[in-house]
Formats: sequence, structure tokens, C-alpha cells
Amino acid sequence: MFRLGIVGSDNSHAEAFSKLANLDEGINGLRMEGCRVTHIYGTDPKRTEEVAMNGKIPKIVAKAEEMIGAVDGIMCVWRHGGRHLPDTLPFLKAGIPAFVDKPLACSVADAEQLVDAAEKAKVGFTSFSTLRYAKNVVDYINSLKGTAGPLMAGVSSGPAELDSEYGGIFFYGIHAVELMNAVWGYGCESVKATEHNKNVVVACKFGNGALVTLNLMGNATYAFHLAAFGKDGWKEHTVDSSTCYFDGMKIYLEAMKTGKWPLTREQLLEPVRILSAIEKSLKENREVMCTEV
Repeated sequence: MFRLGIVGSDNSHAEAFSKLANLDEGINGLRMEGCRVTHIYGTDPKRTEEVAMNGKIPKIVAKAEEMIGAVDGIMCVWRHGGRHLPDTLPFLKAGIPAFVDKPLACSVADAEQLVDAAEKAKVGFTSFSTLRYAKNVVDYINSLKGTAGPLMAGVSSGPAELDSEYGGIFFYGIHAVELMNAVWGYGCESVKATEHNKNVVVACKFGNGALVTLNLMGNATYAFHLAAFGKDGWKEHTVDSSTCYFDGMKIYLEAMKTGKWPLTREQLLEPVRILSAIEKSLKENREVMCTEV
């Protein structure tokens, strides 16, 4: 049985992942076999106890480091990406594989330090929005390969809060950015962001010639929606998130067990670079190269 520890109880994801592993009924009829969430750490005792009870997690620890030696892998799932570096590093240094929930970090420097530590530890490591691995999104991407040809334009839409207490645009904006990377690939070279009445539109230029628009909504009803336009055709898609926790958990558990990373170093860093460049573009009202951040 693969033993998992959760670092950070404030996020709903802590509850979702523990239910998938620990409850007989799982979520929506889906259950993760071969693992158990055995430990959890959080700073809000009431919330931590709630997650432990709902997810049937047997052990609450007073300090995250108490899990070292008692778990085979950890999930760092704090809402604020700024907490991910300090609370994940001790486990990587101890040789424990880790999944860091989205966003990997709220700065490129923190993200690079995390990836450096994971590479040095030679353990399974990854970070992502589980939406990118939802079965319906993967099916959509595969359908584009057969019908649309090379993708040259499109739109990725989702929520964002510029003033979120959990890292501003990073907290929710990461979803639309990672969906963009999953569909259009990597190699975003520059961004130009415009904000109006808390909604943000970002023009993202890719090295292969693609131009993709991010619709980040802070003052409108949102959907995770994709529309991809290629040389030979186009197709839109509204994301169904009902299986995303299960689909994502399969990916990171495999990484933890095998040591094989599902995303490369640069693939892990690019979404953080894009969001950092968007922040800079909004602040300075100009197009920003992703290499500037």
C-alpha cells in the first residue's frame, strides 16, 4: 500500500484526493486503488479535522516534517502557491517524491528552486492543474490531431482574480494557462495583457507562429472553455471536470512510484513564466517576453 501525506488542508483538493484514496465509494464512482492517505498537516485545526474526518485520514500531524519516514509520497496542496516551496523542500531533501498542486509556485525563482531540488533528489515529481488530464480534455486534444492540423490560433477561457489572497492571478489563472499548454503545446514567447473591469484578455505568441488568447474572467460567469483553430479545421470544447481529480491522481501516483516525470523541467516552468509575464504586462502596459521574468 502506497502511503500518502497531504500538506495543506485549506484547499478542497485535499478532501478530493483523500476521498479518492480512502473511501470505498470514492468520487463519482471512481476510486484510486493501491494507495491510502495516511497523514495530513494544516494550520487551521478545525479545517484540518474536517478534511481528516471526511477523507478518513487517520493521522493529523502538528508539523509537516513529522510525516518524513511515515509516508511514501506527499501532496502539497496549499491554495497559495507561495507556500509550496518551503513546505515541499524538506520532503524532496529527504528523498520523498512529491506532487505540488497548481500553481507550482508564484514566482519563477521559487519554481526553479523546487525543480532543482526534485532533480537533485532523483525522485518522482510533478505539478499541474488536474483539468489538463481530465479524460474529456485528453480526448479533445486527440481529436484535434486528426482533424484540425497544425494549430495556429484559439482561445482558452477560465476564471482569475487579480486580487486573490492566494497569489492573485496565479491561483485560478493557472487553469486556463495549463489548458492552453496542453492543447497548443509549449514555447510561448511573449504575452500582452489587458484588464478591464476585473476581466483580463491576454494575447500569447508562440514560437511556432500560433497566437492564442486567454480569457481570464474575474467579473463574469466563467466556463473552462477551449476553441482551437488549425490549418485544416477547428473545434471547441467545454471542459467536464467531473473526473479530473481521479485522472490527475493517476498521473502523479505513477510518477511517484516510478520516478518518471510526466512533464519536463521546462514544461513545469512555462506556466509560471507565462503568469509572471502576464503580471508584468498588466503592471507595465506592454508586451512582455517570457524570458524577462
